[in-house]
Amino acid sequence: MWLILCLTLFFSSGSAVGAEQVELFDSDKQQVVATFANSDEFQKEAEQLLATVSGRVQELNPSLDHAMIVKIPLAPPKRLKLASASLDTDIAEMFVIMPKKGGRRPWLILHTKEYETVVVEFTGAVDQLRANVQLR
Repeated sequence: MWLILCLTLFFSSGSAVGAEQVELFDSDKQQVVATFANSDEFQKEAEQLLATVSGRVQELNPSLDHAMIVKIPLAPPKRLKLASASLDTDIAEMFVIMPKKGGRRPWLILHTKEYETVVVEFTGAVDQLRANVQLR
C-alpha cells in the first residue's frame, strides 16, 4: 500500500481538476512519458470504466511494477455507487493500471473528492484507452 500512496503523491498536483492533463506514466522508467489534453473522449472512457467497477482489489499490495499507468482527472467528478463494496462516493481522479505483461488484468486507483484512495477491479476493456494514449 505504501507504493500506491507514493505513486498517488507523485501524480498529485495543486491545480484545478479541469485544467489538469491526462498523463501516461511508465513504472519501469519512473516518469511521465506523455501528456494529453483532458478531452471529452477521455472523460467518456473514464465514465465507461467506472460503470464496470466490480469490487475492491482483494490483493494486499497489488503490483505497480512493469505497468503503464494512465491518470485521468475527472471534470466534473463522477459518482461511483457499488453496494457490494460499500462504495457511494464522488471520484475526482482515476489511475488506470495496465500491466505490460502477465496474467493480471488492469485495475484502478481512484481518488475521491474527500481525498480518500480506493483500489478497485473493473471488467471493462482498455483497448480504446490504450489507443487514445498511443499504446499498442
